[in-house]
Amino acid sequence: MSLSSSIPLEWPASWRDPALLKLLDDGPINTLLLPAGAVPEIRAAAGSRKLECPAPVAWCALKEVDWRSGAGLVAISDGVWPDLALKSQSNSAGDVSGGPTGAPWLDANGWALQLARCRAAGRPVWIKAPAPENPATMSFSTYLLAACEAAAYGARRPVWLAPQWADGLAQANASALADWRRLMQTMRWLEEHRAWDAWSTLARLAVVSDFSGANEYNASEVLNLSARRNLAFVPVEKAKITAADLKSRRAVLYVDAGPMPAPVVALVQKFVETGGLLLSMKEPAAAIKGVRPSREQHPRFTLFDCGKGRVAVSKAEWEDQYVLAQDTHLLMSRRHDAIRLFNGGSITCYQTQSADGRKWLAHLMNYAGRMAAHQVSLQTWQAIKSARVYNPEKQAPVDLEIHRDPGQQEVYLPSFSVYCAVELELTNHA
Repeated sequence: MSLSSSIPLEWPASWRDPALLKLLDDGPINTLLLPAGAVPEIRAAAGSRKLECPAPVAWCALKEVDWRSGAGLVAISDGVWPDLALKSQSNSAGDVSGGPTGAPWLDANGWALQLARCRAAGRPVWIKAPAPENPATMSFSTYLLAACEAAAYGARRPVWLAPQWADGLAQANASALADWRRLMQTMRWLEEHRAWDAWSTLARLAVVSDFSGANEYNASEVLNLSARRNLAFVPVEKAKITAADLKSRRAVLYVDAGPMPAPVVALVQKFVETGGLLLSMKEPAAAIKGVRPSREQHPRFTLFDCGKGRVAVSKAEWEDQYVLAQDTHLLMSRRHDAIRLFNGGSITCYQTQSADGRKWLAHLMNYAGRMAAHQVSLQTWQAIKSARVYNPEKQAPVDLEIHRDPGQQEVYLPSFSVYCAVELELTNHA
């Protein structure tokens, strides 16, 4: 079995009875990650059921991955459990708050998975997170979202069971079994839609960096906080950048502080002259020729015109990546967003498109784990022929009514608590 088709479960250390393998009979799991000290009978029984039990996986933190390795798998150990991340305040009212800086507004892995897939050169990507400090506080929706989030970004997340859930399943507890069946149903649905993995990211912004060394923190935080404000992007390694990486983009955010390498300069120069926007610090921007002062003013950037495009040069080194993501979004203009999300709240939107560009797909993940309080809608400037929503907790996709106004098309979404995907079929090729 290839790693790309593996659907893994971290076998609980407390499960020593091979009879518990029957829990996998009606699900898609085909690979067991056995703990050290697992009883030999488990491995033997797994083999008789044609379940793979591979050698221990070489997990490591995202920043420590050797991207030049010939290993067949990128296994990231320092993901997070997808959830709202609230910071308790020391006041008598017991209030909590979340913000874009300091304590993050939500814990999400999408930006890291986009970066990993960019750098993995086609290798499968797995992600997991350390066990929570208090697993008993985990809601079941977190397990569902963890599976859906990884799948939305074309990766896999091994199923991990909190001790109390593993014990409940071992004791055939009715509630534990009902949750297990629901998780298996969701995972089967995700596998049935794996063709979406081949769809490419739909984004007008390219974030260019080497994503390592002195540039690693800045670049990672820009990706993280751009995703948080639903600013669609593609990460691009500057050492591997090609003209194809800039095709259909409206802006390039060059994150790194040092001089821009000559091959990158040539591509970015042409990109700007033909109508694109470059945002960078002073030293990289110095390589761009033919700039002239712009009439536009900005509090944090000096703006220049260049050919048909623009160059935005930061007046200072970047220290607040959330403000940088916000400025990037505003300078490139939200009118260039392929898809806009309204009343999203705790919902993030990852956008992809089919190989022929005739269909767009919005993966929507709800980190609150409950229905939105307001009507959520998607809007696009593109004329669309049809819209359909897919939900792993529903039997069949549902066609959505399209509300057409001059210059925009909008669809209203049915409520969902964890994940759904909205497919837009375009009237004309984008």
